[in-house]
Amino acid sequence: MQPAEQNAFAQNIASLRLPRYAEIPHIELYMDQLVGYLQETLRPLYQPDDKIITPSMVNNYVKQGVIAPPRAKKYTREQVAQLIVIGILKHTFSIGEINHLIEQQITSFETDVAYDYFCTALENACRALFAPTSAAPATLTSGSEPGDFERDLVIASSAAVAYTLYLRASIAETSGAAGADGAGAGAGRANAGRMGANASASRANAGAGRKRDKRGK
Repeated sequence: MQPAEQNAFAQNIASLRLPRYAEIPHIELYMDQLVGYLQETLRPLYQPDDKIITPSMVNNYVKQGVIAPPRAKKYTREQVAQLIVIGILKHTFSIGEINHLIEQQITSFETDVAYDYFCTALENACRALFAPTSAAPATLTSGSEPGDFERDLVIASSAAVAYTLYLRASIAETSGAAGADGAGAGAGRANAGRMGANASASRANAGAGRKRDKRGK
């Protein structure tokens, strides 16, 4: 199956482009602004009925120490970037694993550098898998220079998310086809039922006609 040719969800992922750090609003956001921005940004990565992000989710991430508490009830660009990463990685990883990955990255790189690299790695992995002819995402660098391990970790994590999204797109396509087949079969059974009912009515009418003929004789 080539999901990019099969459904809108896969097509959106194939053309995914995440906002880079410099493109995230530099003004601090209140909760409703934050949730609205995150929902719009992450929407292509979620099925229509999926719950993307809610205020209670954000509050839980703060309580668990995954992101810093807001200042005067407002969230900074750095927190927004971290929440975008969380919203993507939670497709595949637990919140504890996501927290560990974020900590490793920001220990080795500035937040803007780590975030932008993650965005590029994820987009590349998604385009490779969801292209008309699927290909494996980029291979690991496997170098020994400072930061190479952290970069490999981002590439591998992004590939894991892309494969998870690919699987979900495939399941959605299969479920849609099965639903259509089921609806067709149901319509066929309904038509057969109506035909059977019509046949029974015809037999009943014929029987009534024979009785009238006998009485007439």
